[in-house]
Amino acid sequence: MHDALMLEHLELPSALLCTSNFAHTARVMAEQLGHGDYPIIEIDHPIGRLDGKGLSDRIDQALEKVVEQLM
Repeated sequence: MHDALMLEHLELPSALLCTSNFAHTARVMAEQLGHGDYPIIEIDHPIGRLDGKGLSDRIDQALEKVVEQLM
């Protein structure tokens, strides 16, 4: 969350992807940093043990929202 907000501060459009298990923590951090309305793109958890196909599916799950946020 901190990195995404710092990039935004530098006027570099950013998108934060977060797995469902960590989305609440990211929202709390955003609020604490004064950006409670920062959009978080939530994807299914976990991703650490996924093979290429599984990771590709997670990317597909988030791609439209990432593009929308960066535009």
